[in-house]
Amino acid sequence: MIRSLWLLSTGRRDGGSSDTATFGYARGTVSIPVAFVAASVIEAVAIHFLVPWQWLRVVLLVATVLSLIAIGGWLAGRVVHPHLVSARTVVFRSGTGVRVEVDRSRISRVSMVRRFGETANAIVDDCLVLPGPDGTVVDVGFDRPVSVTLPKRLSKGSSSTLIDGLRLHVDQPGEFCAALSRD
Repeated sequence: MIRSLWLLSTGRRDGGSSDTATFGYARGTVSIPVAFVAASVIEAVAIHFLVPWQWLRVVLLVATVLSLIAIGGWLAGRVVHPHLVSARTVVFRSGTGVRVEVDRSRISRVSMVRRFGETANAIVDDCLVLPGPDGTVVDVGFDRPVSVTLPKRLSKGSSSTLIDGLRLHVDQPGEFCAALSRD
């Protein structure tokens, strides 16, 4: 998270280059973190006036600041770690936690399909779902199952999982589908 905040503060993105196109997926994700920040600021002010012990005020203020850094780091991770499309490979990401790198020749189909069902990373019908707050907008299918390493909460105990495709959120789905469809 700290690295993501540093990249965001310097205006850089992780992985972009002249021969690699980047596609963001952070649009629409700011409202919830902003609500948490506002609630944390209100809470910090209320604690200052309501808690009579200075040591407890300091401890709670430190906890509030750390939570704000965590929220900012999560949001920065979604901004500075975009999906990457190069001539040979495609890297699908979800912040700093999920990274699926696939050879472009393995992609058998790409389509724009709006799905509202999932709003958290999950495995559904052997597809990895990397949604935004409104679900997913692009489906990507592979010619045969791809082995990926996922965080423990998604992999059901195994270090690697086979997936047949992805459902993901992208800020510019038309441009993303066109980039994946080019040979």
